[in-house]
Amino acid sequence: MPIDPSIVGRVYPPQIYEVSREKIREFAEAIGDANPAYVDTAAARGYGHADVVAPPTFVMIPVMNGFDLLMKDLGIEFARVVHVDQRFTYSQPLPVGSRVEATTRLDGVRAVAGNDLLKIRTEVRGEDGSDICLSEATLLVRPEDSDGGDASD
Repeated sequence: MPIDPSIVGRVYPPQIYEVSREKIREFAEAIGDANPAYVDTAAARGYGHADVVAPPTFVMIPVMNGFDLLMKDLGIEFARVVHVDQRFTYSQPLPVGSRVEATTRLDGVRAVAGNDLLKIRTEVRGEDGSDICLSEATLLVRPEDSDGGDASD
């Protein structure tokens, strides 16, 4: 069943995420980014930071928590979702020890070739309310009766 466009504008409760040194290290390792600013305080200070900072795409972790709420609310299984586009606009780096709040809003729903395109906006703020990052994503949701399998199966 297509997604009802009347839900556009729905805002989901803020999701809290604590940025730990270990999670930054694991993430940098997982994406293969050896920038020392992600693991070494002295190197991060050399770049003008007080301590290590997260790689730019690390913010996707708290953003995904909002996606989870939205998908659950709409009854969508992630197996039906294709991540079409993702943009991050940073106001400041994401430092270790930050406690951030990610607030997700459904900004648009549009039917395209039997699928639904969702425009999702997530604002990530510091504990003090300061802007850290704006995430804008487009997700394609296949119909429920779509098996998603390979035609040769």
